[in-house]
Amino acid sequence: MKKSTLLIILLMTLYACTTFDTKGHNVSVSDSDRQIKRVAVVDFDFARPERGKTDRGRIVRPMNAGSVMADIFAEHLLQSGLYDVVERKKIVRLLRDFEIDPGDLFAGDSVKKLQGSLNVDGLIVGVVTEFGDWRGTLNWGGVVGFSARLVEVESGSLIWATSANRDMAMTNSSMIAHEASQDALKDLLARLGK
Repeated sequence: MKKSTLLIILLMTLYACTTFDTKGHNVSVSDSDRQIKRVAVVDFDFARPERGKTDRGRIVRPMNAGSVMADIFAEHLLQSGLYDVVERKKIVRLLRDFEIDPGDLFAGDSVKKLQGSLNVDGLIVGVVTEFGDWRGTLNWGGVVGFSARLVEVESGSLIWATSANRDMAMTNSSMIAHEASQDALKDLLARLGK
């Protein structure tokens, strides 16, 4: 009898730990009829906080979360078939060669340099608001939050924006980032009528 009671308590605790999962995403699309065919996904901004706590434990955040999130988003963007996507390593190399900080991309003639070298119609820029894995006393999981925007290079106009937030038990941040990107892009395709 004691073993079954202990097992029931353990199962209820694990169930309670997983019911805190949060999922959300949003998509906004402009009324623009601009034809964007080729895009480059730039490293997402990520201001890594020194310390972070959640109600479930400490979050461990990688230093390169902006690059990881941009890679994952680019993978799912390519899979969507919406645009021709430039290889991310080429973008990183060009930014380094031209000494352009991704945060200052729209300052001066930085965008024009990239456009000329990459032959792109649009740039996808983003911000990672959270990315990491947490471990609690009885549970573990990951948390991901990001926003991504497509900016037309010629005009600087915002074509669409999407964001996603996830906090899930028993799933690592990389898997959550893949799921969140996929969901956000699925909604974007639906909004664009594709």
